Amino acid sequence: MDEISMFTALRPPPPNDTEAIRERARARLDAALRQAHPGAVRPARRQRSRRRLGVLAAGAVAAAAGIAVAVPAVLPGNTSGASPAAARLLAKIATAAARQPGPRVRDSQFWYIKSWVAYQVCTYQRSGTFKCVLEKPHERQTWASVSNECVTGLLREYGQDTRLVFSSNYLHCPYRGGVHDPTYRFLQSLPTDPHALLGLIEQEMQGQLPRPEEAFTTIGDLLREAIAPPRVSAALYRAAALIPGVTVVAHATDAIGRHGVAVAFTYQGVRSEWIFSKQTLQYIGERDINIATGTTTGEDAVLQRAFVNHAGQVPG
Repeated sequence: MDEISMFTALRPPPPNDTEAIRERARARLDAALRQAHPGAVRPARRQRSRRRLGVLAAGAVAAAAGIAVAVPAVLPGNTSGASPAAARLLAKIATAAARQPGPRVRDSQFWYIKSWVAYQVCTYQRSGTFKCVLEKPHERQTWASVSNECVTGLLREYGQDTRLVFSSNYLHCPYRGGVHDPTYRFLQSLPTDPHALLGLIEQEMQGQLPRPEEAFTTIGDLLREAIAPPRVSAALYRAAALIPGVTVVAHATDAIGRHGVAVAFTYQGVRSEWIFSKQTLQYIGERDINIATGTTTGEDAVLQRAFVNHAGQVPG
């Protein structure tokens, strides 16, 4: 039995209820939104990622009713992995990540991530179109249990505290999370072989967006609002080097003006950049750019990461 089979054998069985129907509807609606407005995002529900889901209640109802949406299975011409320059850069980034000290983390703790963000938010209009605007840049703070998604987390954004409450019709507590809603303990369990890790991510996302774009987006979500063990972080970067279509952007800027170097992936006219410090090669942020207009459709700068003892606690 290989690493992927061993890992997936430990996962709960796939859902077969109304929640599964809703998830498929959300996936179809996401695809339609990406086609209509490249780079558009919707704020998350329970999940901490801001790029994958959001506020399209009217559209979700339509999708749940069975509206079919075609997802273009467009793969980049290069199937051998990232560009040579991107592969070399990601190898250096992975080496730097692997050298970071591994933290001692207790199951009762929370990870804390503070960032400065602005994302394009789209709402479904009665006219049948989407209206998209880039929200005002603002501070975002999240707290999540390192061991159990069933433990209530916290989101502090727009001057308000929102409790992140776990809810599922088919998952049972305690639950250490998955690819889209990871805990630190879940990330510790991931394979560190980059081929096995990329295969696992692609298997988890099978049937949604085209594989390269989904893999790049999923790894980006894990980099932005999660804290992974050093060896797993290194494996994520090495897995990204296997994704066809990944390139290098020599000069990139995050949401607070820090300059760095980026690896990027372009899909449906939007270039998504992961930005790294040129000095330390540490991840500092992300930016999405509409290539046709040159406008930013989303940006994120990581300001602080730490482990704390309870939700709401800010590192001193």
